[in-house]
Amino acid sequence: MPPAPRSAVARLRLLVVATTMTLMCGVIGPAVAHAAPTPPRGEPRQCVGSTFATLGEVYDAVFDSLLPQLPAQVRRDAPAIKAQTHRTMNRLHVSLLAVSNDPRGMGASEDSPSLKYRDPVSNYIVTQLVNIRNGLSHNAISIENMTLAQAIETVWLYLSVTVFIPMKLISGTIPAIASLGPVSLGQLIALPLTLTTSIADLVYPYLREQLVGACVASVTRSEKARAGRPIKDLRFPDRVPDMLRQIADEVAIAEPGACPAIASVPLSRVVDRTVNYLEHISTDAAADRRIAARAAQLRRIMATTRVPSNLIPEDPQDFSFVEQLFAFGLGLVPTVGGTATDAIVGLIHNNSERLDFRRTIPLADLTVTKSLTAGYYSYGLATQLATLGLRQNRALTVSALQMLVPSVSREQLVQLIPNPGAVLDAPRTYGLVTFHNVLRSICLTGGADRPAGTGGR
Repeated sequence: MPPAPRSAVARLRLLVVATTMTLMCGVIGPAVAHAAPTPPRGEPRQCVGSTFATLGEVYDAVFDSLLPQLPAQVRRDAPAIKAQTHRTMNRLHVSLLAVSNDPRGMGASEDSPSLKYRDPVSNYIVTQLVNIRNGLSHNAISIENMTLAQAIETVWLYLSVTVFIPMKLISGTIPAIASLGPVSLGQLIALPLTLTTSIADLVYPYLREQLVGACVASVTRSEKARAGRPIKDLRFPDRVPDMLRQIADEVAIAEPGACPAIASVPLSRVVDRTVNYLEHISTDAAADRRIAARAAQLRRIMATTRVPSNLIPEDPQDFSFVEQLFAFGLGLVPTVGGTATDAIVGLIHNNSERLDFRRTIPLADLTVTKSLTAGYYSYGLATQLATLGLRQNRALTVSALQMLVPSVSREQLVQLIPNPGAVLDAPRTYGLVTFHNVLRSICLTGGADRPAGTGGR
């Protein structure tokens, strides 16, 4: 037999190891082999999606489907190749602190708001809060037993942080460079970057849901129960701060009815819970009296202050598909596109729901979501206006630059000044939105809902 098939075997093994290392996206633990338990013979099998299909099972399914097209030597050595690959995947360990997960893999039902309101960073935060709450923050998982959903969510997290978010910031700060009729060269350069990130944000959730519902692999009941679980006898050093651990102990995945999301509760409950917590940790009677006085004052203000809640535009994440497309198209309009056009679409949504714009409610009854949505639009509109103001008042910047490069005309310098809008809006886009998604995905548990004044001591 000529050596070509052997080199093909080597290339196949190298490809498998390289793919495994790429999917890992985390910290590799010690190379200690852990043999996967063998399922009982004759145990019935069932088709599962990415939530319960492990990378080991996905590898087997892909390998077996490609086997008829592989060289004869590879087909003869297939059992040995698969066994070696599984041993390698079992030796590669990743800290759970480096892994993100689909909420369904953490016990969320199909009705949980954590499935709808999430971005890569907020989903990672929720994953880690659940891990800390369950005492798994210091555990590790093998690549063999990592689910496809865990691998996908983790890869998407790191792609977003290292590729897509920088692309959005770059596309939002590119200067005009040169005028080309009604548009500028900078806008033409930024357009493909904007389209790429926007299409990725629209397409990825669809593909993710398709993999969850697809028949990715056939597994037994015991294999399904083990999927995505950490290694019992391998732990990394535990460095979780005490404050973060206390927060994790008080939250869980939100479920409609059983455990409503923090974002859905009124502001009065947030105040009550905060006051209860402060009273619980306080050991000074004078401090207790000050807390009670401030709380009473705040409650009076919240009860007497009324706000037109229906004038707060609908959150962009609650837009219908048509509204999303409409908002996306309007967002590409120079100067006015962005928060202002999103607010218009949000108000149109409220009007279509036949909400009374004249109706007011006490501030105490305003939900956390409504208050954060109001902050979202307020910050965005302020940023948009500030950006327009800076564009119109660049004389000082241009004069300073002309002193440095007198050979360049003022018109050219104006077109070379970067647009600060994306940087100014970054705290809202990558801070407030992420925080809002986290609050929409988790609920409050534990004893911090004791009636006010109990003290807890």
